[in-house]
Amino acid sequence: MSITVHPDVAPLQQRVRELRVELRSALDEWHRLSTEVRPRLHAAYNRYFGLLERELQEVALAAAEMFRRVELLSIKHERGEKLTAEIIDLINQVVDKEYARFTMRVQEAFRMDERQREQAARSREAGGSDTELVAMYRTLVKQLHPDVADAHGEESGKDSIWHQVQQAYATRNAAQLRSMLTLLGADEALERESGDWGVERWRQEADLLEKRLAVEQRKLLRLRSQEPFTMERDLDDDVWRTRHRDDLVRAIAVKNNELRDSRRRYDELTGGLVPPGHNPTKSKQEQTFEEDFMTNTYFGQR
Repeated sequence: MSITVHPDVAPLQQRVRELRVELRSALDEWHRLSTEVRPRLHAAYNRYFGLLERELQEVALAAAEMFRRVELLSIKHERGEKLTAEIIDLINQVVDKEYARFTMRVQEAFRMDERQREQAARSREAGGSDTELVAMYRTLVKQLHPDVADAHGEESGKDSIWHQVQQAYATRNAAQLRSMLTLLGADEALERESGDWGVERWRQEADLLEKRLAVEQRKLLRLRSQEPFTMERDLDDDVWRTRHRDDLVRAIAVKNNELRDSRRRYDELTGGLVPPGHNPTKSKQEQTFEEDFMTNTYFGQR
């Protein structure tokens, strides 16, 4: 007695094959952009504009910090309070503390190398509990481990996805691991084309792949719409580089003017009773940390 195969099964199997290829392509492209293209563009940007960016971000930090001191002092002044040395010192300590926390977070980012920055960026996009991450990783390892593949005489065609799984797990990228599982689930499905699945199960498989592919395509679109990818062509354009360098120089001048204005207003409010940023309770370690930040880092780290 022959078994009648639903007429929709063959088209669905073909659709699963096509979706699997598209999903694999999207995963490979995301991996290429993140691990090859972005570091290259960051390096190119820093080569052309790194010093100017550093100068801009240093003066931007100084201007913002001084503006905050003036803002708090002005509130006291407008209330009619006398700005004694104690009040001025207290406000400076408050601002020191506010900006020390902010500066610490920024410095931690800039002490990372390119690989660590990429890992941090991907982990922020990821989501998922440790339990889920471990479970997904173990499932993938069982299917992909080179030793297991060799033992079964399999080809090494899954080598690249094996490395992507290792990277996704190291960076806690749950979304990427989910896509890997979806992709490999399609592999397993294709190995069972002899009839283990009915038409509804094949429909579910195609639907799952379509949804996962849509997620990966949105991720790629979002990634390409961000810097430094939006600058890829511009970085090879002499005219654009000149214009961008001029823009940075102008921005630095604007921030220097803001800093001068805030310092002038600070002096008017305090009468020079307490130097800007003076904090007699700040430890030598904190002072050294902040000096090191201003000397060796800048925001953006494009």
